[in-house]
Parts: sequence; structure tokens; C-alpha cells
Amino acid sequence: MKKKVFSCNERLLFRVALLAKRFFYFMKHTILAVAFSLIVGTVYSQDTSVFPAPFHDLTPVNELPETVMYTKTMVLVDAPMVIGPDKTWQTFAETAHRAFQETGIDAVAYYHLQDARAGRDVSKLLTGQLVGRSIKNLILLTYNPQRSNQRCGLLITTFNEKASFVGSDQSAYIITGNDWKAMMDQFQKYMLLNQYETRNFLISDLPEFFTGAGNVVKGRRAEGFAQDLKLDKLALPRHEEYFSTSPIASSDTAQILADSSTVIAQIMRGYPFEYGFVDPTQEEDEIRQNGYPFVLMRLQSSEENLRTMLGYEESTSEANNNGTPVYKYYIKHIYTGDVYLGNTWDAAPRWQDALRNHIQYLREDSGL
Repeated sequence: MKKKVFSCNERLLFRVALLAKRFFYFMKHTILAVAFSLIVGTVYSQDTSVFPAPFHDLTPVNELPETVMYTKTMVLVDAPMVIGPDKTWQTFAETAHRAFQETGIDAVAYYHLQDARAGRDVSKLLTGQLVGRSIKNLILLTYNPQRSNQRCGLLITTFNEKASFVGSDQSAYIITGNDWKAMMDQFQKYMLLNQYETRNFLISDLPEFFTGAGNVVKGRRAEGFAQDLKLDKLALPRHEEYFSTSPIASSDTAQILADSSTVIAQIMRGYPFEYGFVDPTQEEDEIRQNGYPFVLMRLQSSEENLRTMLGYEESTSEANNNGTPVYKYYIKHIYTGDVYLGNTWDAAPRWQDALRNHIQYLREDSGL
């Protein structure tokens, strides 16, 4: 059988056809890559208000923190405790953990944001634990079913090793969307496209969950009230929600209480001893140096977690352990670290009721 011999024109046409095929193949994949890059890029201009403060103030960037592929990462989950039938914040986090494992991110500790930020003492103690574990990065997973769009978000940044967890001057890799699965698929495609290489080789198959920082009481614990409150001033941190109906710029206690429209002014009229308002970010040593031996503290979490944080031996009834967050106030002696919890469990779902309860029991204990 004779071998077919192609003419010069036929060979030329064949080469042109082959080059054209390769060119269209190259252009097809180039266009897809560019299109995907544009899609990924658009998420950084989306509404990031789905994240709570201070995370929504971080600057979005189109890259991961340099340390995330070779150091440990903690994960904060900002979502309802119970999202739906057979779906909790833990099952929500498990789907994210699989994506982190596949992409080489070593997420070693998961916390519900509510527990991690239950109160100043909790955040301070938790920060020390995280620093001790050499955790350098932070991931925030958020899901807000009440929003009509941008319901969910993924934020990756560095851990600033402070009780605030992040600083306002930080940048963060951010994705927001309305579909959780689609958003996580997009994240994995982004990782694949950018060819991030990991040095994390011992990543756990399952996420490890923590309820908080443990018992926050470092001094003497008393289920009662300090008698020295009759003689010493109590510092009251100025939380923003205290003035939601009437924003107060002044730090002067008299000026704050002169505005009777604020709920805090009405509640604190029942406090029988001397007190003053202080900056909530002020260090306790500075508060004490300014003439306040005692400071009013509060926690917010489920009753079960709060009782663990405050060293109560017995749990509350099952009816109160449904994960609903409540507030609990207590008084701390700054110099010794002694904690005065009150002689009755006085937590409540609203901070107003919890504070009223605490003051009422203090008055009864003082015979007033």
C-alpha cells in the first residue's frame, strides 16, 4: 500500500488548521481564567456589613495573609446557635473545615463568636490561651438568615494577639454571598487558581470546638456582694447600647445622668452607692488609679456557658439551657481580682433586666 503524499498546499493548510485549533484552545481557557478572576474579584466590592464590628471595618484584599499556609488558625463562627432542623453552628462549621483541610489551612480551634466575646474577662483570658498555642491567624464565618442578600461571609486575617482579636488598620481576604455552599466552592476555586502551597501537613479531619475560655474567676469567688461598696466607688463601663436612644459624647457621670431619657440613667438611680462611668477600653489598673477600686463586669452567653465561666458547680434546669444568650452582671475588685456574683442567679435575656435584677438584689442584701 502506497503512503499518501501531501502536496505543499495541503501541508500548509494542515499546519494552519492545527495552529488555529491550538489558538482557540488557548483563548478558550484564557478567557475562562480571566472571567473567573473577574468573578472572584467582584466579591471584594460587595457589601461586607454582614460581618459584625469590628470585622466589617477591615480592608478587603485579594490575597490571603502570608502566615495562613504555614501557621495555626482559629475560627470564630457568627451564626445562630440553632440554624435549622438538624443544623447547628457546629454542623455549619464542619462544612467549612473540610474546605480548609483540602486547601491546606490548619484550623485548630473553633469558637462561637458569642462565647469568645462573652465579656472582657473572657476575651482577655482567651487571648492568652490562643497566644500560648501559637495561633497566628483568624477566620470569621458568618451567616445571617435575616438578611435578604449577602447572608453569609468568609473573612481571613491575622490574629493581633489582643482581646479585640483584630485591629481596625488590618486587611482581610473577604468573600460574601447569599449561598453558603456556592461561596465555599468559590473559595476553593480561588485557592486552586492562585496555587497556594501549604506547609501544614498534620491537619485534623474534624474541627475541634471550644465553648469559651473556661472559668474567668482568678481571685476569690463570692456568691454575695462586697461590703466595701458602701465606701468605694464602682466603675461602670460605658457600653454603646446604654445610650442607643440618646448618644452621649461626654464621659462625665453627672452629664450622662442628667439626660433622663437614657435607660442606663433610669436603672442606675436604683444603685445606692457612689459610682462613675469609664471608657470600656480602659485598662483595669488605670481605672483603679482613677479612684475606682471596683468595676461592674458583665458576660453574655448561654446560661450553661455562663455558669461554667463563673465557676458555678450546678447547672440550671434544662429549660434554661437551650442556647439562648443571656446577660449576667457581677462586680470585680480590681486589685485582688475577687469576684462578687450576687446571692441569687439574676441573669436575663436583656441587659436592662439583668442589671435591674443585680441592683435589686444588692439593695436587698444591704437592707435598703
